[in-house]
Amino acid sequence: MGTLLSMAIIGSYERHPDLGCEAVVFLDEESDACFQLQRDLPGGARAGEYCITTGASAPVFGGVDQWRRIGDRFEFALTPRAARLFDDPLVSFVVRPGDGASVDELAEHVTRLLDGVERLS
Repeated sequence: MGTLLSMAIIGSYERHPDLGCEAVVFLDEESDACFQLQRDLPGGARAGEYCITTGASAPVFGGVDQWRRIGDRFEFALTPRAARLFDDPLVSFVVRPGDGASVDELAEHVTRLLDGVERLS
């Protein structure tokens, strides 16, 4: 899939009590490429860990080495294992929020889900 560069990246926050998880989903509407950050809800077996996935791949726990937000752009430096999912060690894209959310709200969810992950400088 490579780095997501489309201008049609939709970002949304999803909470699924029935599945016991929450996620920030970044979807490229043009290619259907997906980058998801997920975490079990409090009380879940892996509530203290986050994972990333393509939406169709197995989850990679701890797959982000560093990340940052610059305005509407999110950048994620991936671990070697996670980079194989996306064919690139750096996933970067401009986000247009969906579901009435703002980019600031999405960034708050990303910050919480990636608690403890370093910021890119």
